[in-house]
Amino acid sequence: MKYDLVFEGGGAKGMVFVGALEEFFNRGHSAGRLLGTSAGAISAVLLAAGYPPAKMLEALQEKENGRSVFAGFMGDPEPFTREEIKKSATRDVLANIDLKFVPGFLEKPMDDALARWLADNRRSRHFVALVERGGWFSAARFVSWLQAKLDTDPATGQRRDYSRMSLKRFFEATGVELSVVAADTSGGRLLVLNHRTAPECPVVWAVRMSMSIPLVWDEVVWDQGWGDYLGRPMAGHVVVDGGMLSNFPIELFISGEPQVTKLMGPKQDDPVLGLLIDESLAVPARKGLLVDITIKPGELKTVQRLKRLVDTMTGAHDKMVIEEHEHLVVRLPAAGYGTTEFDMSDERRDALVAAGRTAMRLYIDSHPAKKAGPPRGAAPQAAKGAATRKGAKGVEAPPSAADRLARRLLRLKR
Repeated sequence: MKYDLVFEGGGAKGMVFVGALEEFFNRGHSAGRLLGTSAGAISAVLLAAGYPPAKMLEALQEKENGRSVFAGFMGDPEPFTREEIKKSATRDVLANIDLKFVPGFLEKPMDDALARWLADNRRSRHFVALVERGGWFSAARFVSWLQAKLDTDPATGQRRDYSRMSLKRFFEATGVELSVVAADTSGGRLLVLNHRTAPECPVVWAVRMSMSIPLVWDEVVWDQGWGDYLGRPMAGHVVVDGGMLSNFPIELFISGEPQVTKLMGPKQDDPVLGLLIDESLAVPARKGLLVDITIKPGELKTVQRLKRLVDTMTGAHDKMVIEEHEHLVVRLPAAGYGTTEFDMSDERRDALVAAGRTAMRLYIDSHPAKKAGPPRGAAPQAAKGAATRKGAKGVEAPPSAADRLARRLLRLKR
């Protein structure tokens, strides 16, 4: 049976999706529309680009200089240009420090030299990047990795040009309805990026924006060449991880609200399945794995603080949505795994993937496949859209739970 799939955000914990998808396809099911946030957006775009779980697993096993290639996703900040330093907030702060014992004509050159040193020094550059770009690390390595994946046909190994495609062209090339969720911090709103809402936005940068965990990776500023969002200008807007507003927007596939179908297209008959990363469920240890230390002493006073903050922030699930649609949710174990634990050992990664397989198998065994009916609590005509639903006497029917949740998510008024 074909399912519309929703992938929750969760950073490195998203590796659990690979095992879940492997079991899902082995049972003879297929994917329809795809919706993902952050790590879920990465899984969704690879699936849309034709990557089967086996190829995704190969990607998880890739090494670079003896370490997981994903460790490079948390890279050193990109070098600052002299113009960036000149206009930086760091330079402004230094200019406002008046050193009484230094002659005025020397202060400006000293401030310039100190700002350049802070930006060029490998250790202090992270702090400058946090101040100037909103993130401790650069995601440039992630962008190049995703570009390489999209530009390689997983079936033949031949080259293709998917990484240079806009969301509209990517949809035309694949035939897959892909939507990724991001947060517009300039406009204070949720963004659902797809070929309808942001047709000219590059697919690579749509995913990059969706996975941009604040404070960890540098923010993305919407480029003029990426076009509009729902016809509204976006150039200059700062966009970050969609998990800031909704990590698991499953209601967008369920609601029949006209404002929702404007984003997602007509409501479909295919059942919806949400893949949720559940940090309360333990991951069974693999044989031979007794102790696995993942914290590096050099990170204890800097990176680990950011990790704890981000783990807490992105670990807050859309509880009302999950409770309302529990029967559509596969809970994937991830207890003890960090959002930014990209350099996890092979043993820990394999245990996480295996836990995903088991969770999907148990879900499928206990939830026989069947076509989707009206959402729980929905009126009989819910699929036609809340704004046009009328009862026998012309009275508008009450909105379904999914409609109410979708309105809240999109900040819509009745």
